[in-house]
Amino acid sequence: MKKKVLLAFKTAVFLLLLFGCLYMVSLIVERKSSYDKNELFFKEAKNDHIDAFILGSSHVINGINPIQLYEDYGITAYNLGGYGSVLLSSYWQMMMALDYCTPKVVIVDAYMLENDIRYVDDPNANVNSDELHLNIDRFPLNRTKLNAIDDMFFAQDKKYAFWADFIVYHDRWKELNSNDFKRITGDAEINRLMGAVMNYEIHSAEYTYNDYQTGTLPNETVGTTYLKKIIEECQSRGINVVVTTVPFLAMEADQQASHTAKQIAEEYGVASVNMLDIPGIIDINSDMADPGHLNILGASKVTAFLGAYLNNNYELPDHRGDAKYQLWQDCVNEYYSGLDRSVNYNEDIYTQLMMLRLSASDKTYAISIRGASSVYADPTLIRQLKSLGAGSEFDRGAFDKCSYMLVVTGGQAYEYAGDGEEKSIETKDGVLTYIPVSDIYRVLNINGDADNNYLYSDSQAYADVQVLLIEDGEVKSHQYYTSDHFTYEHFMN
Repeated sequence: MKKKVLLAFKTAVFLLLLFGCLYMVSLIVERKSSYDKNELFFKEAKNDHIDAFILGSSHVINGINPIQLYEDYGITAYNLGGYGSVLLSSYWQMMMALDYCTPKVVIVDAYMLENDIRYVDDPNANVNSDELHLNIDRFPLNRTKLNAIDDMFFAQDKKYAFWADFIVYHDRWKELNSNDFKRITGDAEINRLMGAVMNYEIHSAEYTYNDYQTGTLPNETVGTTYLKKIIEECQSRGINVVVTTVPFLAMEADQQASHTAKQIAEEYGVASVNMLDIPGIIDINSDMADPGHLNILGASKVTAFLGAYLNNNYELPDHRGDAKYQLWQDCVNEYYSGLDRSVNYNEDIYTQLMMLRLSASDKTYAISIRGASSVYADPTLIRQLKSLGAGSEFDRGAFDKCSYMLVVTGGQAYEYAGDGEEKSIETKDGVLTYIPVSDIYRVLNINGDADNNYLYSDSQAYADVQVLLIEDGEVKSHQYYTSDHFTYEHFMN
């Protein structure tokens, strides 16, 4: 009898150790994208610190920044958007999240409302089912997750990888790095924007937004069915709903979908904010990374607009200054400190100019263009310079192919084109003296220091664009960009 008990005990210990080892191995080899994006959700949901869910596709991941909402209004929102998410997957993302906390408001984006494919594994679906791993993997397997998988997938064999993601990640051995092993200790790198991801690019095309004057979608779709299910579930729990459409280069069907979303919202008596129909929120030619996704400039504008709407229409608590929400303030500090640092260094000139516009309104900076430079034919660069304050003098410089200088201090822009007399510009960071001698040779001194010409370097004499950030009478950052058919090589002092 004792032998049987001892054998049973040893077997139980062995199985327990085996299960523990398999569990740790599965944590190590799993792709960390879902853990990265959603880990702070679980930490803050556990503390009941999340007052708003944000649902949708990559449009909301890249377009709505919860950290900015907290900085501006003290609103605690989590961005639960998923890449490629249709309303079907957004519904289940919400249902899984509701197992952990109940928000005061759910913001749901209506992009792809016209989608009428019932299952995400349908070959005709414009959905990559693999992208659902980002949404689902971090959520523990429970009844809600099982129901989600059963409802979203038709083929039984497609469900297995979502029940146990070890099936798809077990062969990642060659990809592993130190961050994979930190998953066990909980020290792995995680998303600090509460689920959002900012784009730092700007598209190079010139777009014109076309209002097709559409009506609504002609028929019910799977998308409309699941938008209604989201609203009905929220109303049954006493959660406010805001149906929105984040701005993008919407085509006719997209605009029909946005109008249908508004109609559905009205039927249910919930709020609707169709940003496609609200002019002036973004500039489609400076605030987008591509036709479908906002860059950080556009996201800051959309988030500011949405934050003001939420603040004016809902009694959401302002958690700023509350010690219990120190994590949110830490994330705010990290985000804005990162923006401040990024103003000083970007290899990509388009990103550099975008960051100046976003984060340098209280700074002093100068942008110098060499005469006869090919950048005068770069429409993307011209668009950005215009947004920073370039005007008639820039147009003259482009026409005459002469040297050009733009100085911005405290939001005020000064510009000069051509060769000529000495210019003196008083800034909050010192007096700048600019002397345009020739296309190649220009002089920039600070506070009368004639021994230092910040615009000339033997090694960078033919740089097309120079960007200088000035603080307390010193050049804190000096970057050079040389253009070859609008492909820029970057150098930095």
